[in-house]
Amino acid sequence: MLTAITFALILTSAVTVHELAHYLNARSVGLPVRAFSIGLGPVLARVKWKGTEWRLSALPLGGYVDLPGMAPKVDEEGNLQHPDEGMARLPWLQKVWVLIGGVIANYILGSILLAGAISLQPAYMGVLDEEGAHVQGSVIAGVVEGSAAESLGLAPNDTIVSINGIADPTPEQVIAQVQGADRLVLTVENGGDRRTVSTPWPPEGEDAILGIEIGVLVEPVGFFEVLPQAAAFGIRVVPQMVSGFVSGIGSAVTGAPNQDVAGPVGMVTMVAQATQVGLAPVLLLAAVINFSLAVFNLLPIPGLDGGRMLLATVVALRGKPFKPGQEEQIHFIGVMLVLALIVLITFREVGALFSS
Repeated sequence: MLTAITFALILTSAVTVHELAHYLNARSVGLPVRAFSIGLGPVLARVKWKGTEWRLSALPLGGYVDLPGMAPKVDEEGNLQHPDEGMARLPWLQKVWVLIGGVIANYILGSILLAGAISLQPAYMGVLDEEGAHVQGSVIAGVVEGSAAESLGLAPNDTIVSINGIADPTPEQVIAQVQGADRLVLTVENGGDRRTVSTPWPPEGEDAILGIEIGVLVEPVGFFEVLPQAAAFGIRVVPQMVSGFVSGIGSAVTGAPNQDVAGPVGMVTMVAQATQVGLAPVLLLAAVINFSLAVFNLLPIPGLDGGRMLLATVVALRGKPFKPGQEEQIHFIGVMLVLALIVLITFREVGALFSS
């Protein structure tokens, strides 16, 4: 249940900010919005506010804004005519502004979520920088029952203050001293209580195994400190994501194995794993999903924001619109292809799940 709720919250929040940005950008250029829906399918509740019908729909896995001028008109004789309102009347730059709003919103939300994840778990600094977080020292994460560490009184959550004169040692330094020293002088601290143990090493007749699990103490990172780096990361990974989408789509069609693109089953699996660990990995996964949605929507595929911007650009360069209904047919084909791709990836993931 927790996995389902978390998955729904991640997708709903991503879609909501995406569609809300379309709404705000449309209103900023004087374009009315007929409806704004959180969710898809049957409408559960609706309210009229500021000229827009705000809807809550049954399926919490999507959303939409209903803008005038996005579809052809039908005259009295049943013939399609070019729309003469809303989006159809906007100049090219304003059309692009309305269409790109969702991409910008997902990018901003992804940056905020990534910064939040890193501020909660500074070890995730490795996502932004190969050097990773600044290591401040080591902590005992666990003690093996019956080990030398247990006999010395070491306990989980003891911070290693020093070992053989090395202050705030890294895990590598702790391991080196345990493996190579002939005596251990270890100072630990827990809850303000500091104590030192000293023993010849290794114990007579035994191997140089202390019997502890070592964790890393890393330097805390502030949210606003890391936010600019998270935003820069969201831009830096665009080429990698585009390459991953292209190779993932190709693999889905050809049947070749690929780890670059995940469908609904793969996403649920990742959410389940993240929720078992804690809030930080959930925020990290949500950030990746938002960055992915932003980049995917920029692809020049009809039906997506990038495809709509591409056709709007073609119309602007031609100086005349497509035939009535032709542009909508192109977008319909694009949406059907995207849905078919999602279904194909889902079938492959379900098959892999059963085979494993």
